[in-house]
Amino acid sequence: MTDRDAVRAHVAAVLGEPAETFGDDEDLLERGMDSIRLVHLAERLRALGVVGSVVDLAETPTIAAWADSAGPGARR
Repeated sequence: MTDRDAVRAHVAAVLGEPAETFGDDEDLLERGMDSIRLVHLAERLRALGVVGSVVDLAETPTIAAWADSAGPGARR
């Protein structure tokens, strides 16, 4: 599983949609990622080694950007 796959799985769980429906560069705010869900997702992503605040995540709301900010060995 790649970093992007791991992030995608968490995004899918938070939004309640199949993981395969999310593109790497898709704007997740347009897919329903509101501030409450973003806070929950941020907690999950920290466990993967993704760095940044909720504001940082909201400024670049894509799987690619979030996965790229993950630390080494972040795959789960």
